[in-house]
Amino acid sequence: MKYKQIPKSKLIKYRWYLGRGRNNNIGFWDGTDFLTVGYKGFWDIKGEPYYTKKAGCFQPFLLIDEGKIISFGKSGWDSHYGKELIVDKNTQKIKDSSEQFRKKHLLDCCELENTK
Repeated sequence: MKYKQIPKSKLIKYRWYLGRGRNNNIGFWDGTDFLTVGYKGFWDIKGEPYYTKKAGCFQPFLLIDEGKIISFGKSGWDSHYGKELIVDKNTQKIKDSSEQFRKKHLLDCCELENTK
């Protein structure tokens, strides 16, 4: 299959993309830059701007379908891990929105902090 670069206006915040970058070919779009893992004597998170003909260094071509987990429970870490992972053409329809995912992740991180 052939894919064209996804326009910046169509990118979904807090989602992973397959593409071409300076440091890595998988990037996490934070709404400003793609976060990638790079190695220059040590592993580090690198920010790569969206590629245009004039500037930038990460070209997103395909949204990575992270699937839908059939979780062990409805809250906390039980909702992150599960019995099964569904990845198919309908997964996008049943997936949490990126905003719901971000809020849930922040709540789970707060819950983890409170257990220390």
